[in-house]
Amino acid sequence: MASTFRIFPSSESVPTQLWNRLALRANPMMEWEYYHALEKSGSVSADCGYTPSHLVAYDGGVPVALAPLYERDRAWVEFGDGGLLEFLTEFTGMPYHRGLLGAIPFTPVPGYQFLHDTTLSRHDGCKLLLAEIDSLCESKGYLTSRIYFVASDDDAMHSALKESGYIILQNQYSYWFNRNYRSYEDYLRSFKSSRRTKIRREMREVKQLGIDLQMIPGEEVPREWFIFMHELYLHTWKKHMGEGIRPFLNRPFFDRLAEDYRHRTLFSVARTSDETLALAIFYHKKDKMYGRYWGSTREVPFLHFSTCYYSPIAWAIRNGISMMDPGFGGEHKLIRGFESVPVYHYVKFHGTEHKRIAMTVLRRLWGNVARRPGRS
Repeated sequence: MASTFRIFPSSESVPTQLWNRLALRANPMMEWEYYHALEKSGSVSADCGYTPSHLVAYDGGVPVALAPLYERDRAWVEFGDGGLLEFLTEFTGMPYHRGLLGAIPFTPVPGYQFLHDTTLSRHDGCKLLLAEIDSLCESKGYLTSRIYFVASDDDAMHSALKESGYIILQNQYSYWFNRNYRSYEDYLRSFKSSRRTKIRREMREVKQLGIDLQMIPGEEVPREWFIFMHELYLHTWKKHMGEGIRPFLNRPFFDRLAEDYRHRTLFSVARTSDETLALAIFYHKKDKMYGRYWGSTREVPFLHFSTCYYSPIAWAIRNGISMMDPGFGGEHKLIRGFESVPVYHYVKFHGTEHKRIAMTVLRRLWGNVARRPGRS
């Protein structure tokens, strides 16, 4: 295939229809509106180390593949490599932190993928873009390219990455799967009696406080809920991260969600007769939904589980959802019906000598990473 390439300096500079035509089969956070919300709000920018360099491949002038990419001048807060590149940079004094990144910034959800037209085989599209990424890294003198949180079911992309010389890093994540449940009671019956009793008790204690739980599509909620979600996000951030680290997402990001992304949002809300206590936001597309942010105005026992797990699972069963991603972290998910699944990240070292040095350091630390995928 005789292909040409173009790098776009922002999602805004990529025609929306072009991007979303290629993203038809991708998860909702791979769509133009989500990247645009991150970039237009300033949550993602060169100031925080993300310089957009979205790569589009053309065949005969027709766009056939797209890799949302960022040039990175640091390796902090990428979630995928567990500090690997920061360590290598500090240990060797070489700039392994500088490179090209394929990811959904500040969104650690397994689901990143290259987007492509149906006229192009998935594997060929991935290889086409990866070869151009190699050329870009060589021309810019970057020592690494990294692709994080690759969609677990994207076999063609996993294969292409391995064939293209990327090493694989693996850790664990949690999903809820709809095991052909016909009702919420079916879901509860999947537990042993003791666990089923505990879940019922947690749900009952929330209800006895006069708290009502609902799932409401984003297109039906007032704009103020997106603003309130940002306030709760900040509250949760400060609780877990403290005052020393600036929150990743700002108010304009949530404004953009309200403006352009309502059709992909779903709110889990906990309310009494006179106040809204908690919100959690989900993104959904087809038969999958993804939990992102949550917060509450005050501490209520079991409210988090009810708002983020139990009520969304009941909605998922009623609406034929096959998979729910509850969000990053939390061992308590596994005892509530979520299942541990592998999540994959890929790193490639560019330049023969730089690769040799990096692999020598890694082998000393972990053994032969290249032959032992799954080490993280």
